[in-house]
Amino acid sequence: MWNGKLRNHTREVFESLSEAGHMIYIWSGVGIRRWDMKRHELDGFVEDYFIKPLDRHHERLESLGVPFTPDFVIDDHRSVVDAFGGYHVSDMPTPDDTELLDVLAAIEGHALTVDGPSPSLPLRG
Repeated sequence: MWNGKLRNHTREVFESLSEAGHMIYIWSGVGIRRWDMKRHELDGFVEDYFIKPLDRHHERLESLGVPFTPDFVIDDHRSVVDAFGGYHVSDMPTPDDTELLDVLAAIEGHALTVDGPSPSLPLRG
C-alpha cells in the first residue's frame, strides 16, 4: 500500500482469513499503519500493528516490540519472506491484480501443513 491504495481483493481476503480464525497483524518498515487500515475500514480485522525489521529480522523483533515470531508473512520485501517464510508479493500491482487470491490459497495450504484439516475450523494461524 505504498501509494495509499489497497490491492484488489484485500477486503475479501481479510474477511476470509478472519472467518477462518487467523489473526492478522500489519507491519511496515515506515511505521505503524493503523490510520491506513482505519481509512479503508479494515481495522476491525487487524489484531495489532508493528514496525517491520528491514534487516537482522529475527534479531530485531524484540527491540521493535514484536512479541512473537511470525509463522507466515506476506511482504513485498523478499528478504523478509526469506527470513520468516510466507509469500512474496510484487511491489507494483497491476490494475487487474489477483495476487491476494494466490496469497489466500498459500495461507490455506500452509495452515493445512501446520495444523492439519479441521472440520469445525478449517484454518488457524
